[in-house]
Amino acid sequence: MAYQPRVGDIIKMQWWHGVVLKVFTDEAGGTVLQVQTVRNVFRGYGPEFIEVDIAPGAISPATRADLEREINQLQEARESGLRKMFEAIRREKEISSEI
Repeated sequence: MAYQPRVGDIIKMQWWHGVVLKVFTDEAGGTVLQVQTVRNVFRGYGPEFIEVDIAPGAISPATRADLEREINQLQEARESGLRKMFEAIRREKEISSEI
């Protein structure tokens, strides 16, 4: 693996972003990262552990702008979902009151 994530790095793995909280290395040289991802923050979940050796090429450095872009996308998706949910409730009440 060419890129060696360090504590505090913002990383991208596949389609999500996160911040490296801890780096663990075993005697055989295997690396596990403890990462707080944006998606887990929105889910209300804590950090997750990523085994770097499973897909070493899938992890790359990212920027704060990348992290903020994902935050904005997830905020917009959450707000859109909530609007749709409440719109469905409103429509159902209108239909019920017409009957």
